[in-house]
Amino acid sequence: MRETPLTTAAVAAGALAVVGGIVAFGVLVDVQAAVLTLAGVALLAAAARLALPATRVFSVRRRAVDVAIMLAFAVALAGLGLTTAL
Repeated sequence: MRETPLTTAAVAAGALAVVGGIVAFGVLVDVQAAVLTLAGVALLAAAARLALPATRVFSVRRRAVDVAIMLAFAVALAGLGLTTAL
């Protein structure tokens, strides 16, 4: 049986840098824009997980489970970002 390769340190560091940058943007500039940006990133991650082969993106569970979780996360963040006023 073929094993899926582990995510490289560069990919993991890049993902953490993107999320950290968006959180910093939310703290310093605008929380609502940062939440909506995180929703967009989750949507892009779901599309990447769906379209790219398993060796190119994070793969921990089955593809359908990962995509469903990321889409639910994107919808929840978008809903919160559009309806919550600070």
